[in-house]
Amino acid sequence: MAGTFRTALKLTGLAILAIVCIQLHISINKPWYRYKLMRLQILTFLQTIMSYGSYYLYRTYKISSLWKKFAVITIVLTHVSFFAQYMFISDNPSFITIVPFLAFGCHVFMCLGTLCADIGTFLFIPFTMKISVAYQKFKLNFVPVCAIILTLWSYINTVLPPQHSTVHVPINGLDPKLNNLHIIHLSDIHVGPTTGKVFVDWLVNEVNTYNPDAVVITGDLVDSSVKNLRNAVWNLKNLKSKYGTFYVTGNHEYYTNDVDNWLNYLRDQLGLITLHNQHHVINEGNASLCFAGIDDIQAEKMSYTDHSPDPVTATEGCPDETPIIMLAHQPKAAKLTIKSLPRVDLVLSGHTHGGQFFPVHIPVYLANPYFAGLYKVSPDTHVYVSRGLRFYGAPTRFLSYPEFTSVYLVSSQPQP
Repeated sequence: MAGTFRTALKLTGLAILAIVCIQLHISINKPWYRYKLMRLQILTFLQTIMSYGSYYLYRTYKISSLWKKFAVITIVLTHVSFFAQYMFISDNPSFITIVPFLAFGCHVFMCLGTLCADIGTFLFIPFTMKISVAYQKFKLNFVPVCAIILTLWSYINTVLPPQHSTVHVPINGLDPKLNNLHIIHLSDIHVGPTTGKVFVDWLVNEVNTYNPDAVVITGDLVDSSVKNLRNAVWNLKNLKSKYGTFYVTGNHEYYTNDVDNWLNYLRDQLGLITLHNQHHVINEGNASLCFAGIDDIQAEKMSYTDHSPDPVTATEGCPDETPIIMLAHQPKAAKLTIKSLPRVDLVLSGHTHGGQFFPVHIPVYLANPYFAGLYKVSPDTHVYVSRGLRFYGAPTRFLSYPEFTSVYLVSSQPQP
């Protein structure tokens, strides 16, 4: 046992050293290998974490002839999953990518269930050995069955249509002509290895049925290059709204190493209004509203010299006294925006997925200033964080359901 613990510590030390060295290289700003280094960093971190869980599961279930085989298959597919996402990209997800990621979700649920059961076993120690043996047998059969059920349940939650949420946000100084302006907020679509053209086509048709005044996409639209996914997102050009579709980058656009091509493609080919630290003013008679958008904060971490979140630049030129709606992918960027600007009326964000599946909720909640839903930051400033439309990694949603949101801007001024 002591030898195993020492080996685990050595592996952890090597993994941390590798991640730190890779991050140092990324910060040197070598664009030609930045993407590969980021991939290596992510894979090193994930494989290290998953290895602990895999070792734990194998040690637990190797004594069961039935569940040992299941555990081994789950472990192998889990470690393959994050390689598959880089190797098998097409217009629609395939069996080759869905199954390994489902195994990854089951891997997580089995690890958590086994840990809880082992805590229960420890609590049974003061009782007779007969009870402990019976409990051990119960654990070896009950936990895998529960993990399978939770995985399938969570997967079904991703297959069913996302929830449609509605929020009304009071905007100080909003002209009555723009009262009840309807924005459809989309976030975290993650077109790539597990989401494809079929979902995008459905989403476009669904959004159009609500006849919105504007559509906003707050990042993490794609998980691969324009070359791989141009056809999958093509139908976004058919989103219909009075004032257009606004888009800002998320952290995953920078992971593709193709962010500039995506901005050009979405703007020039699909007709989206891309906000690259920019703004766009809409007018209704003499009434106006400023939509602004900033780059994701991940750009700075990956040393994109021409990309970084700059709320001041993004809003420079917005007419005085005009309400500002800021698009900022991460809640941390929302907080940066509020600190940087003397006025921002509403920030629309995503990124958190509402935790996606328990217990990821806990670290995600602790790591972000805003987690999910509508926040009143001050009397005149609100932040809305979408739980997102899809998922990253495991196609699972447990205690966090996917959503798209109708945001209605409510004027505080009386109608004429």
